[in-house]
Amino acid sequence: LLSNLSKIIYSILLLLLSKNALAIDFLECINDIPINKNIIENKDSCFLFDSDIGQIVSVDAISSQKDFEIETFYKSVLIQFGWVLSSESNNKDLVFVREEERLKINIKKINNKILITYNSFLSLNIN
Repeated sequence: LLSNLSKIIYSILLLLLSKNALAIDFLECINDIPINKNIIENKDSCFLFDSDIGQIVSVDAISSQKDFEIETFYKSVLIQFGWVLSSESNNKDLVFVREEERLKINIKKINNKILITYNSFLSLNIN
């Protein structure tokens, strides 16, 4: 059983988490990749290639956040969508894996903005 203090803390955490959840939207091009209110998708950059063996999707976004804030956002939120951080390279690429999918997020500074490039690769198993 939870003590009264634990119940209060639990309620406050739930409230904060639900409030943060409302601030999350999703990319239109790759519809199960979350973005926050500081990330603006460039819908014209959406590229989709479908074949019998898989799918490649790419899209760009711009953010005024710091690169480490974007990295922190994706490292914490993507695990809630079943993604696992597979690798992290010095050139600001984050690579996530989920079943037969790979998601590469490239974050680079251009002038005063951050350009984020999302590349999604879905491999279709042929049985």
